[in-house]
Parts: sequence; structure tokens; C-alpha cells
Amino acid sequence: MTEPRQDRWLLLLLLCLPTMSILLSTNSVITALVTIAKTFSDAPSIAEWTLLSYSITAASLSIPAGNLGDRYGLRRVYTGGLIVFLVGALGASLANSAELLILSRIVSGIGSAVLAPVALAFLNRLFTGSEKPIAFGCWAASVTIGIVVGPLLGGWIQTVASWRLIFPVAALPAALALIMLHRLPKFAPDRISPPMDFKGFAGLASLPFLTLFTIAEAGDLHPASIVALLALIFMLGPWTWRHLHTCPHPAVPISRLKHSSWWRPSLLQLIIRCTFLSMLTLLTTYFHSVEGDSEYLSSQALLPFCLAVGFASLSSGFICRALGARRVLISVFILASIGLLSLLTLTTTGFRLQDWVAVIAIGFLIGNTAQLSRLAMSNFPQEESMRGAALNTLIINLGISLGVALPSLVRSILFDDMGLGDVIPVDQFVNLMHADITVLILMCAIGGWQAFRLADQAQSSPG
Repeated sequence: MTEPRQDRWLLLLLLCLPTMSILLSTNSVITALVTIAKTFSDAPSIAEWTLLSYSITAASLSIPAGNLGDRYGLRRVYTGGLIVFLVGALGASLANSAELLILSRIVSGIGSAVLAPVALAFLNRLFTGSEKPIAFGCWAASVTIGIVVGPLLGGWIQTVASWRLIFPVAALPAALALIMLHRLPKFAPDRISPPMDFKGFAGLASLPFLTLFTIAEAGDLHPASIVALLALIFMLGPWTWRHLHTCPHPAVPISRLKHSSWWRPSLLQLIIRCTFLSMLTLLTTYFHSVEGDSEYLSSQALLPFCLAVGFASLSSGFICRALGARRVLISVFILASIGLLSLLTLTTTGFRLQDWVAVIAIGFLIGNTAQLSRLAMSNFPQEESMRGAALNTLIINLGISLGVALPSLVRSILFDDMGLGDVIPVDQFVNLMHADITVLILMCAIGGWQAFRLADQAQSSPG
């Protein structure tokens, strides 16, 4: 077995920087959606697609990105991902039309599709044994910073300057990582790579895009268009599944995905990520629309929620090592479900003490995703770290995209022609929030059920 690198903890810090940028690039923009919608008023859905174009692209391209890492080496692919991400951030800040803004966000999403799985693949190779859950928990600190700082950063930038600065400022940690890139090991592939499965990549990229697009736009599409999209999805899904079964070198190892040790933590991760973005969007809208706060004050009001997520993220590695991921996840799903049920009584009179307690309880749930990444990736040997990380990144980005798409869908169903960038009248918002929370309660019920059945795998990865 290869001796662990002496500088692995320093390298962990370097790997956290792009992850921080990825989270900042999403969370800081949420506070600017109303302003972006006003800037590009000729594009009704610009607020939704400022978020969705980024996360859908990252989700759709995660699997091809994983193959590139296994084929060409982690550091080389990491370099390309950083450059593309930074180009997209610069383009978004300079965009003078809605089309250019969306295009730039797509470019950033391409870079993000590479950066997140590469970081996880590096972690899976640099750390082994009892160090691994601690390393994944520390990596979650970069997620924590993005979660806590993102809304505050977005609100502050709009107060002192323009929303256009949000994108390059959020990308600064990634720029610093690019400067220090030479410190990372190359981890070049040690075997001849099999032929690329282009059909599998096409199917795995198209399915997330079509599914998320249908969910996000269902309220505005003609019924015939919805039927056509659903028919295409239901045809493409079985075709992709059969192809992955019969292809000698499939884009993803379908046999591993059938095991509950992979799909159960992945499903929990999907639910938790969706809950996070949905709650962040709902709370931002509540403080902006109901309480009339500015972008900066709205972001400050999110601080207790973000700090709860951050505390859970930072402590998850130590707690899960002591108690086991299964016990921890069962506990936080129960707490989050109670919190969501409490929020169903929320009115326009303002946040009560019990509402803040409920929000903090939901935050504790959201802070445990890093350990689910560890459990899912333990199904892959070290030489396939990038492939396992790519699948995990796909799940993360699907959850983020669903978290944006679900509130957008509920709005378009309850109120015609209303998007994320629109300020909702106070007397209508509470009904909308209750509908969103009801969906999240159902999702958390499924999550709690699956957490009870979760197997707490060994700390180390196979191979």
C-alpha cells in the first residue's frame, strides 16, 4: 500500500477552495435574483435560469467529467475545470443581455462539473482508514463557508456595488487554487483506459437535463409539450439503462448502482440538497417579500439557518465516527420533519421563536451531506475514485437543481406567470410557502424511512 503523503492536510485545504467557490457561486446569487430580474425584465424566467443553467449543466456533465479524470489524470482535468469555471464567472459579470448571462452560467457549470468530483476523488486517494471521515468532514467546511458567507456576501455586494461583482468575487477562491495548483499530485491513470462510451454519456447527460427542464418549466409549458417531454424521458431512460447493461465498457458501472450501499445514501443526499436550496429560496423570499427587508438585511436574517448548517458540517465527521452515520441521520431527519411541520403554522405576522428553532433543526439535517458522499463513494476502489466522485456530484447537482425547480414549479402552478425573481404579495406568499413545505415534509418522510434502513459502511474505501 502506498504511504500517505505528509502534506495531505495542506492539500485538503487547497482542494476546499474551488468547492467554496462553487457554493458561493450558487448561494450568493440567490439574494440578487430580484435585482437580476429587474435588470433583464425582457426575460421573464431569467431569475430561475440564472440558477438552473448552472446546476443543470453541472449535473448533466458530471459523468463525462468523471471519465476524463480517470482517463487523463486528476490534476490535468482539475486545471481545465478551474480555467473554464473562472471564464464563466468573468463572462457573467460582464453580460449585457439575458442570453449572455445564461451562456456564462452554463460555462461556469461546465467547470463546476469537473471541480467537485475531482476534489472528492483526490480526498478518496489522499486519505484512508479512520482519517477519511474526518477529511470529508473538513472538506465540508468549505461547503459551510459557502453556505454561511454566500447570502451575506451577495447582499453586501449589492449594497456597496453591483450584483455583477458577485460572480468574480465568488470565484476568487478558485483563482487562488489555480495559482497553487502545482502542489497537487498528478495521480495519472496507471492503466490503459477502455474506449469511451459516448452513447452512455449522451443518455446520462440528456436525462437530467430533460427531467429538470420539465419540472422547472411545467407550469408555463403547453400540456402537449409536457406530454412530449415526458414521453421522451420515459423512452430515453430505459434505453440508457439497457445500453449500460449491454455495453462492455459502460459510462458507469451499472452493477454497483443496484446496491443499496450506493443508491440509499445517494437518495438521502438528493433529498437533503433539494431541501437546502428550497429552504434557502423560501426564507430569502419571505424576508424580502413579507418583512420588506433589503437584500443585505434578508441575507443577515438567514444567518441562524446557515450557521446551523455550518456547525453540523464541521462536526459531522467526528460525530459520525463516534455514533455512526445511521444514528445521526435518523436523528436529524426526525428533527427536520418536526421543524417543517412547525413551519406549516407560519403566518405573515413574522418569525416567532419556534420558527427559528425549526429552521435551525432543518439546518442540522443539511449539514450531514459530506458523510453521505463518503458512504456512497466507498463502493468504488481507489483507481475508480473519479468515477465514484462524478456520480456523487451528479446526485448533488440534481438535488440543487430540484431545490430551485420545485419552488419555481409551485409558484407557476399557484400563480400564473410568477417566477423566482418576482416579489409576491404578502397575502399570497404564506399559502405558497405552506405548499412548498408540504412537499419537503413528504420528501423528509421518505428520507427518514431510508435512513432507518441505511447500512453504516466501513470507514475506508475498498481497494
